[in-house]
Amino acid sequence: MGLKILLVNPNKFQNPPVIPIGLEYLVTALEKHNHFVQILDLCFSNTPEKDLDKILRKKSFDLVGITIRNIDSAIYFNNQFFLTDLKPLVKCVKAQNIPIVLGGSGFSAMPSEILCYLNADYGIVGPGETIFPKFLELWQSNNITQKLFDGWVIGVDKELVNLRGEKVDYPRYLKEEGIVGFQTHVGCNNLCPYCIEANTQVNYKKISYIIDELAYLVNQGYKHFHTCDTEFNTNLTFSIDFCLALIKRNLGLKWALYMKPTPYNENLFKYLHESKAYLITLSVDSDERIQGSNKYDYDDLTQIVNYCQKYDIKLAIDLLIGYPNEPLKSVKKMIDFLKNNRPFTVGISFNYRVYNHTPLASLIKDDPSLQKKLSKPYTDDENFLEPIFYSHLSQEMVEELIDQDDLFKLAGIIPGVNYQQF
Repeated sequence: MGLKILLVNPNKFQNPPVIPIGLEYLVTALEKHNHFVQILDLCFSNTPEKDLDKILRKKSFDLVGITIRNIDSAIYFNNQFFLTDLKPLVKCVKAQNIPIVLGGSGFSAMPSEILCYLNADYGIVGPGETIFPKFLELWQSNNITQKLFDGWVIGVDKELVNLRGEKVDYPRYLKEEGIVGFQTHVGCNNLCPYCIEANTQVNYKKISYIIDELAYLVNQGYKHFHTCDTEFNTNLTFSIDFCLALIKRNLGLKWALYMKPTPYNENLFKYLHESKAYLITLSVDSDERIQGSNKYDYDDLTQIVNYCQKYDIKLAIDLLIGYPNEPLKSVKKMIDFLKNNRPFTVGISFNYRVYNHTPLASLIKDDPSLQKKLSKPYTDDENFLEPIFYSHLSQEMVEELIDQDDLFKLAGIIPGVNYQQF
């Protein structure tokens, strides 16, 4: 017997607003198992608690799922902590004696800590479209023996065709400079020591079904897309095959993507161009230790800049500088390299948001000298749930290295993302 499930998007961050496609994917998965699912999107609500209470009183739900996209805005300048605003929503649901299931990429970063902080009942870690229906089976049969369920182990349902765009108010998002996202895979095999998604199980979707998903959205009038993958080019063969399939279907769309420096070859950029990809945001570290662990170097960065110029793709670089114990000369080397090779734009971050269960957090816990460089005093029971940043570089030092070159922007000082510049 199917359950009645309310999925709630509490994410009110609007610089820019982000369509909750994770909930849309979950709807497809749950409806496949004959559950009734409704989305309550609170992004543009002025009275989120009141709106939630109204729908809970109007309809009878068996469970409420709340997605947490981000714990905070993750940028040091103008940082916003989001979890405080979720507490009244959880309290509202609990007043109706309805179990609460948390999920989303932000929740997956620190699931135990967030479950405790919000006093929710259960949590889904990683992709939910396969594990959530299995959780519901256990819940219905009273066989629940744990609070957290790991979706990384099971992965995604490759047989799902996600026909989206009807349960979320897309026009409102686009009016506020949002963009329609899509996902080709989940997980990331990079080893960035500060990242909550590093070294997670990679699961690929079926390419023909991704194209069908895009075609369905294009038929509704949406022509501008952005990937929601951690990095698009996790597997070079898959990435090229996707581009070739998109070229063959000729849907009349344009798209932007996140990418890492490896793997790549010239054909990737050729087919990206032919599939109407117009913008790549490339994640780069100045620290050569991190470059080495992720198997790229300055020669790769030079080649990528050249390929983007050759195939008329704008290249925006998200640059992280000043990892613990990185010397200033290493940072200067990267800044000088970018001044000479000149992508379209460079966003610089030099304050590292510290997340528990990452190598960066472990490094800081073991080194009192690094603890002195945190944005607030460190205590032995610190769980890094509320925003704490590490930096050994000052804004003045970074600005001196940039030397008023307008290629560079300090991330977070001016709100916005790369696709908004086009």
